[in-house]
Amino acid sequence: MSDVTPYPDVKFILDELLAAIQAILGNYFVGLYLYGSLASGDFDPQRSDIDFVVVTTTQLPAELISSLEEMHRQLAASGLKWVAKLEGTYIPQNALCRFDPAAAPCPCLNEGRFYLARHESDWIMQRSILREQGVIVAGPPVRPMIDPVQPDDIRQGVRGILREWWTPLLNDPAWTRSGE
Repeated sequence: MSDVTPYPDVKFILDELLAAIQAILGNYFVGLYLYGSLASGDFDPQRSDIDFVVVTTTQLPAELISSLEEMHRQLAASGLKWVAKLEGTYIPQNALCRFDPAAAPCPCLNEGRFYLARHESDWIMQRSILREQGVIVAGPPVRPMIDPVQPDDIRQGVRGILREWWTPLLNDPAWTRSGE
């Protein structure tokens, strides 16, 4: 994993994360991949997060999800640098290949919160970045696991983001007054 990132402290947290995930998932583990700024080359140590995807063989049983939640809680309590910047999802390999808004909820980690959620329209773009620029931390190449993302898919994703994220803000403009 030496060439995953030029940032030693980021590599350290990824090593810790990988070891913990593999210990919990065992044969359910397919791979750990990076996307976002670490994959696209515009990582900024002052503001970036660490976007990751863990691909699993199948949907995870409840006891493994509970173990992952506890592992993330312990990792967060460790105080390790970058642990608060981990943002990721655990997704079965068959659900990774194409965006399906009706797919089963997946374990997610965002801003220190571990929860189950369905992927939203932004996942269309995230899959494209993962397919084209994803960084392998551990596992086989990710590109063959993801169907090509077409321009119409991207347009659909952007419309979905506008509907899912921005329409609620437009309907309640209180967020514009937060500095008053």
